[in-house]
Order: sequence, then C-alpha cells, then structure tokens
Amino acid sequence: MRQTRTCHSDCASVYHSGVRSSGVYTILPPGGGSPVHVFCDMETQGGGWTVIQRRRDGSISFNRTWREYTEGFGDLKGELWLGNENIHKITGRGGYSLRIDLEDWDGEHKYIQYRDFSIEDENSYFRLHVSGHSGTAEDSFAWYHNKRSFSSPGSGNLCADISHGGWWYYQCFYSNLNGVYHGGGRYVKGREAMGPDGIVWYSWKNTDYYSLKKVSMMIRPRTFHLHTSP
Repeated sequence: MRQTRTCHSDCASVYHSGVRSSGVYTILPPGGGSPVHVFCDMETQGGGWTVIQRRRDGSISFNRTWREYTEGFGDLKGELWLGNENIHKITGRGGYSLRIDLEDWDGEHKYIQYRDFSIEDENSYFRLHVSGHSGTAEDSFAWYHNKRSFSSPGSGNLCADISHGGWWYYQCFYSNLNGVYHGGGRYVKGREAMGPDGIVWYSWKNTDYYSLKKVSMMIRPRTFHLHTSP
C-alpha cells in the first residue's frame, strides 16, 4: 500500500501531488467517511484515473448481493468493484468523466469515454447519470441505461437475477459488464438460464451472446490536465 503525505480525494489528486506510478493508494473521497484504498492508473491517456471496476480472468464472481455491491469487493490489483457508496462519494458532486476499456478474445481493444458520469446515493438506488460519449467503441451504455437505478441479484429485479450481476438494468441490458465471465467469447444460453448473462457490450458483435475477455471502468475529473513535469 502506497501512502502519500496529504489526503487525496481521488487518483487525479494523487497524480497532481507528483506521483506517476500506477498502484494502490489511499484516498479520502469528498463525500465523507473513512479512507478508501483504490487502484490508480497513471498510464492510460496520461493517468490520474481511479479504477472502479475491472474484469480480466474470471477469478472473482460478480454474482453478488446488494450490500456487496454497495461496499465493494474483489482485489484492487485484480478483478474488482470499488463499491457504489465509494463511487457515489467521489462522483456525487459532479464533474467526473468515465472511461471504459474493452477487449475481446481476438485481442482487439476499444475504448469509450463519457464526458459526464455520476451516481446518486443509496436512497436513490445509486441512479446512474452518464452522457456525452466519444472513443473507438459504439455506445451500448448511456443511451439505454442512463437514469436507471442499480440492481443486484436477490434485490427484487428480475433482470439482475437473469443476468447474474449488478448493473443499471432496464428490460434488461445492452451492456452487462458485471456479468458472468464466459471464456472464449461466444456462449450459448445454459439449460437453466433464462437469458444472456455474459460480460456483454451489445454493439461489439451486435449480440447478447458474446462475452468480452477484459473490461475496466475508470473515472477522472473532467478538468484533469497533464503535468509535463513532476
């Protein structure tokens, strides 16, 4: 665990303190509460990114309860969900962008960046606000999931139960980045499955039955500027 001398609100703040190495750091989100350990990506697009989600090998199940999605789970250096409460505390006051990196089983990589990203508090079921996309991937997130409430398996939402993950579902999804890790990409509906449940980005293959190999979600202030020297 890397410590810095001052309290930082996010990884952009860590970056502006002179840190240029990716790794696990401690921040104190502006929304209050206890310090939070986060993984900071200091390489992608200049750095300063706080990683809120990562999938890469299927080592961790994302078929989790509401409380687990609220508090966060996983390995900061591996597969993880930072926790809706932490994501809300960081983004709830606005001013944050979201970057999603996607990779398929043929090694093709694409990304999409949303100019505005935030989620509301638990009383509002962590309602999503996301808009303004750019990048190399087509949008399968904002146009369909914006302003939807978060749901998790066992929370009373059929889509979450069918999809075996926590997400901002709406009849049910065009993206499902917390779904089941299906090795190899294309998969079929299992005998007991009611529908698709993979790590889906629909526009990638124009199907719900292609599950991506690697995904990450990272946030950074919209006003972030690179420093040319430490």
